[in-house]
Amino acid sequence: MRVPEISLSQYDSYDQTRSEFEWDIPETFNAAESVCGQWARADDGKRRVALFYEDEDGTQQIYTFCQIQRAANQVSNALESLGVEEGTRVGVVLPQRPETLIANVAVLQCGAVMVPLSPMYGEDGLQYRLNHSGTELAIVGQQRAATVVDLREELDALETVVTLDAPDVDGEAWGDVVPNAGHGYETVETDAEDSAYIIYTSGTTGKPKGAHHAHRKLLGYIPGWQMINDFPGESAVHYTPAGWSWVGGLFAVVWGAWFHGQPVVGTSRQFDPEQTYELFERYDITNPLLTATMIRMLSEVDHEAYDLDLEVIPSGGEKVTPDLYEFVNREWGAVLEEIYGMTECNFVVGTNSRLVERNLESSGKPCPGHDVEIIDEETGELMPDGKIGHIVVKRPDPSMLLEYWDDPERTEELFVGDWMKTGDAGSRDADGYIYYEGRADEVIITSGYRVSPLEVEEYVREVEGVSNAVVVGVDDETRGTVVKAFVKTDPDVEGSADLADAVQLYVREQAAAYKYPREVEFVEEFPTTVSGKIKRYELTE
Repeated sequence: MRVPEISLSQYDSYDQTRSEFEWDIPETFNAAESVCGQWARADDGKRRVALFYEDEDGTQQIYTFCQIQRAANQVSNALESLGVEEGTRVGVVLPQRPETLIANVAVLQCGAVMVPLSPMYGEDGLQYRLNHSGTELAIVGQQRAATVVDLREELDALETVVTLDAPDVDGEAWGDVVPNAGHGYETVETDAEDSAYIIYTSGTTGKPKGAHHAHRKLLGYIPGWQMINDFPGESAVHYTPAGWSWVGGLFAVVWGAWFHGQPVVGTSRQFDPEQTYELFERYDITNPLLTATMIRMLSEVDHEAYDLDLEVIPSGGEKVTPDLYEFVNREWGAVLEEIYGMTECNFVVGTNSRLVERNLESSGKPCPGHDVEIIDEETGELMPDGKIGHIVVKRPDPSMLLEYWDDPERTEELFVGDWMKTGDAGSRDADGYIYYEGRADEVIITSGYRVSPLEVEEYVREVEGVSNAVVVGVDDETRGTVVKAFVKTDPDVEGSADLADAVQLYVREQAAAYKYPREVEFVEEFPTTVSGKIKRYELTE
């Protein structure tokens, strides 16, 4: 099967990429071949590093592409011996560990469908996703092995549970079924439109939806990936604290890097700022993808003692504010690049210091190959420049989902004509920059005015003593809805009435009288999803 070549580095300007770039989507395409198979067969496949891995006790392992492929071949053979065939849904409930990536390659190359699930999900979360997806075989680590085995009796489709590091659990042990399987395997010749993934949304609003994706989804990521990584060379080393069960960890980092034959760093440890700095230094990491929240946490740690090789900091999942751009450049000597998208259709808007003139207030411009606009959700008409509307992406798009799995009603609701609604509010200026204003249902309408919570948050963070802020709309008997700011102070500052007054006054004077937070509440931490995004809706409950 042919792996198409995608390279934006050949273009001299953003306008040139938009006018000349064309998608090359082969009729037959398997994502596993593009991220691993092609490199394992290369002349340097036995030497080219795919993964640097470090477990919780500090033990380090190095895997080449050839080693990953040989292990994946064994897993594919083992899965087929357990009844997996083309179209079978296979759940993988594992943290960052080598077997997670090996299992992904194995499932994809045998034509089955990957259902990546975070081990941070509780029993109800796993039960819902395993049941809704119709998962028939699950690969589970020690953390959730007993839970999934117990759930098997309650799930109609789940027949087999393969367990890792869980000898006391009644399942098929990885150590029994994989090592004895053959090392040779021929990748199934799938079509680019064939089913590859069912990826569940983070669930920041409502019940999680299963975004059903084809093999071509990987190709849809690559232009945006190249933009936000500044076309990295052979010396690039990639990393993210995000779990490999999320698009932000798997596609945005691992698959993007492996498509280009570049190594990634993985660890089973949970995100910790000081340990993250140690990883940066130990593995000469150049391109770590970090959320805005992670960057803020790292900025609070003394990092002068670390010898860093950071070059580019891709960021997504949350709005990046100007102070973070300044911190990354001033303290790390690196460039911060922002990407925008969602599980349903990702990497569609981004920044690039070489191609796009810097605009710190925006999320960037539409990535080559993706048509992104702002519409009036009720009429479907394009919004004038500068007016807030709904951010939409036009189909067909290689990165776009096939459907919401087993949910035709919500699939239909996702579209207005050929425009896929992102669920986000935004605007566009005359130069084509896209401005993310928050979730479409989070734009605050108070006393008849429309207020972007993200804009207010930026002003609140500028107040001395404020570390971070989240702004929401809350019910008010007089005005219907008023602006409320939840504020986290700097480590050496306590929340007080005086600081609340300072926040209100600053926003009123710098932004607008109708935008200032009429209520201010101090918090120690913000509620987050397992992928690290702030759960705004919990703050309004």
